[in-house]
Amino acid sequence: MDTSARLFTSNQRKFLILRDQVCRTPWCDAPIRHADHITGHINGGATATDDGQGLCESCNHAKQAEGWKQETTDDGAVITTTPTGHTYRSAEPHPPGWRPPASKVDFAFRQNILREFRHAAA
Repeated sequence: MDTSARLFTSNQRKFLILRDQVCRTPWCDAPIRHADHITGHINGGATATDDGQGLCESCNHAKQAEGWKQETTDDGAVITTTPTGHTYRSAEPHPPGWRPPASKVDFAFRQNILREFRHAAA
């Protein structure tokens, strides 16, 4: 699910909107208007769903201002650092219809389904 192009493909954008559901900025619940790179394309960020997020227009423009920084963690969370140095963590949302697993086996099964969904969206 990555491409060498700067813009996300239609399927990548749809996936990001389905996955994130609302603006990915921790304090914002606005509707998604932009599919954007977490690590900016100009800074070497890949046009891939792992480096993508759904943002409202306002948050997308704000994060372009000087002093803002975003990075991803191994578990899919986005760490946003503001110009004042405060950091906020935005965990990757659960898929629509997700419910807590009854067991570790159930959790692994759900993770496999999510991987297959990501692959199908490519």
